[in-house]
Amino acid sequence: MSSKFYDETKFFSQEMLFARFEDEEVVSKDLFPAFKSYVQTHLDLIRETKAEPQNADFVLERQKAYDCYSAERDPATGLFAAMYGNEWAQDFVHDFLFSLSERKEGDNAPVMPSMGGPPGGNPHG
Repeated sequence: MSSKFYDETKFFSQEMLFARFEDEEVVSKDLFPAFKSYVQTHLDLIRETKAEPQNADFVLERQKAYDCYSAERDPATGLFAAMYGNEWAQDFVHDFLFSLSERKEGDNAPVMPSMGGPPGGNPHG
């Protein structure tokens, strides 16, 4: 994880995996089966855990904090703005990816250098 965009001590597991493999077969042979096992274990845990409605407000507050944190820092926002325009990028980030985040007046994504596509970086006009 890059500290250029995120503070690794907030919201992120110490067990995150970032890797580049010279032999891409390791992804299908080892990594994907491990991922599927992890997802199954996670689903089992959810199914076996007793609901605690008294914690709903706390959970929602933490999810909102995560969405606000991520909406402010997600490096893809600039890429989206370069490809589709700032308004589309802000709508996508705040209304879909991090829907509990709050827009700030004048939110503008940093426009990335040309990523190809039509002149102006906005294929929709």
